[in-house]
Amino acid sequence: MRAQQPEAPPAKAQPPTEQPRWTNRGHWNFGFQVGYGVENAIPRNLSHVNMLIFQPQLGLIVKNFQSGPLRRFELVNEGVIGNAVHPGGHMLGTTLFFRFDFKPRKNVMPFFDAGASAMHTTLATRAPEVSGTTQFMPQGGLGIQYFFRPQRAFVVEYRYFHMSNAGLQQPNEGFNGSMITLGFRWLRR
Repeated sequence: MRAQQPEAPPAKAQPPTEQPRWTNRGHWNFGFQVGYGVENAIPRNLSHVNMLIFQPQLGLIVKNFQSGPLRRFELVNEGVIGNAVHPGGHMLGTTLFFRFDFKPRKNVMPFFDAGASAMHTTLATRAPEVSGTTQFMPQGGLGIQYFFRPQRAFVVEYRYFHMSNAGLQQPNEGFNGSMITLGFRWLRR
């Protein structure tokens, strides 16, 4: 007769490994930002333009990087719904951004983005720096995303921009400005 071998105790279940909060599981992200922009004195400030802008966003995560300082490359389409608080006028358009997310520190991920807007605006009726209703706004910015929950982040960003009609109509002086934005971002699972 053979001696029975004792049964091995059941293996303890390992708790699931928690992913970093900034880890995406899909390719899409959604968000919005609210920004306040002011005309600066480069080269000069004629109309003291102040803008309040709402920016809904839809982003496509093109590539994730496993090593190096760059973590993610995205294409972001951002709406432009705004009002010139001073001297008056509205703005309606769209922006295409290239966004580069960098290596995070804990739940904070810095990013850089650059892109350009095309918009319809009535700002030209009150600001001599721009003429015509079609304006373009190349811009670039630096920001941080604070991931307070998995795939959900608060966003703070500084942007520098130039607004002009790209020579569609004369005069085409244009103006430069700075904008601070606050927002929310949701990486789709």
